[in-house]
Amino acid sequence: MTSRTNQSAASPPQMPQVSPYPHERENRRHQAVARYVAGDKIEDICRELGGSKSWLYKWRVRYQANDPTWTQERTRRPRSNPRQLPARIEEAIIHLARSLESRGSGRTSITAIAQALTAQRIEPLPSRRTIYRVLQRHNQEVKRLASRPSASHLEAL
Repeated sequence: MTSRTNQSAASPPQMPQVSPYPHERENRRHQAVARYVAGDKIEDICRELGGSKSWLYKWRVRYQANDPTWTQERTRRPRSNPRQLPARIEEAIIHLARSLESRGSGRTSITAIAQALTAQRIEPLPSRRTIYRVLQRHNQEVKRLASRPSASHLEAL
């Protein structure tokens, strides 16, 4: 028997495999919090379930006995993006591009759209690059006007 205990004491403790399946991860969270509530030592829980102390503390804070969904992951995506172009301005850009396109040669310049937005007193006025990106997203044909001469144009001079 002594040889058996020596072998088990010498071998490193087995870390439990963390499953990629959500229901098994949720079960692991339930086990950890149940053991914590029962009074088990935090170090023992973390070692046996293969989690860190911060992992256990996170689920302890989220624990709600009356809410069965407390073990589910929460999105980390922000609820809003303050730098995102308002939908009304994006719609105005698309509308202007289509109306200017129907009047002219079929290609709409970014500058013409920017001038029309200024005339309509659209605030905040998006940059030419932003207007270009909006049109690209909506698959509009766009004539990109350079604010500076290109390098090939300067070489020809």
